[in-house]
Amino acid sequence: MNKKFIAVVLLLLLCLCEVKAQKKDTKTFIAFSPAFVNNGVYPKLFTCDSIALSPPISWKNTPNGTKSIAITMHHIPRDGEKHVYMVLYNIPADISGIPQADSNIGFWGHNSMNPILGYSPPCSKGPGEKAYIITVYALSETIPHQNEGLTMEHLLQMIKDKILETSVLTVKYSR
Repeated sequence: MNKKFIAVVLLLLLCLCEVKAQKKDTKTFIAFSPAFVNNGVYPKLFTCDSIALSPPISWKNTPNGTKSIAITMHHIPRDGEKHVYMVLYNIPADISGIPQADSNIGFWGHNSMNPILGYSPPCSKGPGEKAYIITVYALSETIPHQNEGLTMEHLLQMIKDKILETSVLTVKYSR
């Protein structure tokens, strides 16, 4: 009976160790911002109704093997045409966020709202709340830099086989 008891105790200890190992491996890649919460209100400061700074975006639990980070921000209005406000890529993997109004980390791509490379602030038109989607991508490689900048569609084509994990923030704004 002592041998059976010891065997059961050892089996239980092995199960507990397995559960602890699984918990360590299930850390989720999470994007967040010190300026707003997921499914919350997008601050006016980052829109055309104010000084239009690019928002601070951070992330944690970057997956092993991450070589770079990319960020996109877009909105799909009722007419169905995607409006892109941010395309930022080749953020070094050892960085855990970009501060507001930063233009020195990574490479900025094209927004679809104006001809500059960089952030374009949302300018919510018409009545009612609009949803804006910010996606942070953990990538297994860096992306070849393009001096003319990348569009969101081009970036997504280039990273489709390099995405380790993504995290999405949705924010809402109305005028």
